[in-house]
Order: sequence, then C-alpha cells, then structure tokens
Amino acid sequence: MNERTQEGRKPGSTKATSRPRYVVGMDAHSRKLAISVWDGTDPWNPTRHEENPHCDINMVKQYYEAHVPLDSITIIEASTNSALLKAMLDEIGFRAEVVRSDAIADKQRKRKVCDINDARTLANAYIHGDIKEFVWTPSPEYSEYRDIMFAYRDAVKEATRTSNRIWSICCRHGFDFDIKAGVTKAESIRSMIRELNVSGFIKDRLEMLACDYDYYTKRRGELERQIAEIVVQSKAMLALMQLPGVYYIAAFATQAVVEDARRFGTASKLAAYGGFAMIGNTSGEEEEKSRSKGGTGKPLDGEGRRDLKTLYCEAGHTVLNNCKGMKLGKWGTRLVFRGKHKNKAACAVGRKLLTYAWHIMRGDPTPNREDEAFFKRKMKRFFSELGAARMKELGYGSASDFADKQAEVIYGHLQKAEAPKAQKSEK
Repeated sequence: MNERTQEGRKPGSTKATSRPRYVVGMDAHSRKLAISVWDGTDPWNPTRHEENPHCDINMVKQYYEAHVPLDSITIIEASTNSALLKAMLDEIGFRAEVVRSDAIADKQRKRKVCDINDARTLANAYIHGDIKEFVWTPSPEYSEYRDIMFAYRDAVKEATRTSNRIWSICCRHGFDFDIKAGVTKAESIRSMIRELNVSGFIKDRLEMLACDYDYYTKRRGELERQIAEIVVQSKAMLALMQLPGVYYIAAFATQAVVEDARRFGTASKLAAYGGFAMIGNTSGEEEEKSRSKGGTGKPLDGEGRRDLKTLYCEAGHTVLNNCKGMKLGKWGTRLVFRGKHKNKAACAVGRKLLTYAWHIMRGDPTPNREDEAFFKRKMKRFFSELGAARMKELGYGSASDFADKQAEVIYGHLQKAEAPKAQKSEK
C-alpha cells in the first residue's frame, strides 16, 4: 500500500480520521458491483464524478486504475465478500472501509431498492458525516483461521445431526442395541445390521448414514489436528489455555475471532461481542426493586457471536464440574448454592473467562502462580495430542520439557514461592 492511502488512518483504528476529496460508494454482490464516485469538496453540494451500475468483480482493479482518483475513500456495505473487496483495493493502493448496513438504514427508501441507488446513498452518507465508525475486518492470516474454525464447526454439527438421524431410525424400528460413540460408531452400526439381518430400504439408509458419520468424524479429527498444529506454534493461543475450561479448540477460536483485543476498549465490550450482554430494558423503579430482591435477573440479549458464547458456556460448565477447588470454580459453585440455575451460573463463569481472555490477549501480566500446576498438566495433555514424534520435531524433548517452557513464558516474571521450612522436632 502506498503512502498516500495511509494518510489519516491510525493503526488498529476503526474510526474515520480524514476526509479525502472523492468518495466511492460500493454496493457489493458475489459477481457484480454498483460503484458511484462523488466529489465531496463541498459536503452540502457533492457532485457526481463517475458511475458504473454493473461492474464485474474481476474488473474492479482495472476500473479503479482508470476512473477512480487516488485521493479517495471507498465505502463498502458489510456483506459476505466485503473484506475481500477491501483487501483487493488496499493491494492496489486505494483506501477502503466497511460500514454496517444499519449505519445508513434510516436513509434507505424501501420503495426504490436499487444497487446504484444504494451505492449513491453510501457515498453521500459519508460525505454528510453520517458514518461515524467503520467495521473491523480480519487480516488474510486470520481470515484463513476463521475458515478453519467454520469448517470445524460444520463438521461437528453434521456429525451430531447424522448421529441423531441414526438414533431416530433405530428408535422407530425397535432396534435395541448399544451404539458406541466416536469413531467406532459407524462400525457398530454395520455390525448391528448383520446381527439383526436388517434388509430393504432401512438397511440402505443406515449404511448411508454410517458412511456419512464416518466421513464427518474423520474430517473433524483432521481439522482438530490442523488446529492443534497452529496453536502449538502460537504463543498467544497457548497463553489463553491457562484459563480453566479453555482447551486448544476454544483458544484457537477466541484468537481467530478477536485477532486484536485492542479494538475492544474494555473487557465488557469483548464480553458483549461474545454474546454475554444482558437486555437493558428497565423503566422507572423496576430495576431498583429487582436489585433489592437479589438482582435484575435479565436474560442475555441474544446478540454477539454465538460460536464464542457456546464455547465459553461449555467452559463454564467444565469449571463448575471439574475445577471446584479453583477460585473461579468456588465462585460459580456459590452462585448455584444461592439458588442460581446451573446453566446461568455456567454462563456467568463463561463471561468471567472471556473477560480474563481480554486481559491475556492484551498482554497483561499474570498476577500470581496459583494456576501454574494446572496449566502444566494441561500442557502435558496437549503434548500427547500432537504426539512425541511431532513435538520432538518442534524442539521439545518430553511433555515435562514442553510444559516447563510454556509455563516459563507466562509465569516467568513472578517470583517463585519459597518452600516451607521444616520445623525442628522438640527434644
């Protein structure tokens, strides 16, 4: 990217900081784009400079080099390929930013829905100062991480759906048998077909579902291996694994989704992005009365990233079930003892874990060595996931060696606890 496109842009910032002369509105679709170029020298009387209502997406670079001045900014409405278009324009030296559709929703007229009109609306909204903030877009490296995360999520989802279909068929036809879980499930289904002499369409259906389940299970295992390879070479992802209940899948997904924690001003903003924001619809004395009775009890607003929320709610359940001796586990257990439903308590623990993740991704120092032994045990388990041969290629001789080196990165700045002195026996 050349120097001219960097003027007025702060690293990591999502806010508009400069006003180029020309503003380009772009309404994007999978193959065709509507482009409208405006001269915004006079903000209250902009003039149309150039338009193309049907630009092929493969001709964007040629069109910009021929018709769009360098002293310009392109405003793209957030869509599936908006990040790709922004990267294409950045590559050839043109500044581009993505905006949310609701940023200009009040300026769109439903009776005149047209791509070129939408492009004009985008350009004029920026010229008039109605767009205050841009949408953050991931880097190419983290875009690939997200694709891997989505592929893993889809493999898990399809494997679960296929398993449920198998169980439904078996229940309807009275096939009473013990179906094993995991990679042995497909083979147990085939064995059941042979033992019970299942025939006809049901046999074909079960064999087909067994093949599907076998495929999705293997695909899930391949993706888990790929994710583990990425995590073991990322200090940021390994650092997230110090959180109780957060293993390498959750650490990878968190870093892939967030990338740069500095774009969230506070930990609560990251929690809201992760789906842990409560509905704020109180009126009058309602909130004061509910607080006097022990809390508002409001549900979550349903916004944010559901995948991140799911992972951290599962982590909350793990803490409540398996980490009761840790400080966070004790806190969550007290919520349950006070009458809070266990699912709500797990959600509260998950929110705390996500706020801790915000501090870890920012590089804040670990306060104490309380969880060091727990972290080392988790690292030894992760060592076995990749195998001794692969870890030896990465320079780690044993599981203890790997755990000690990773713990030194996180807890090395802290003073080691002194061993208690042995008391002298009385004569």
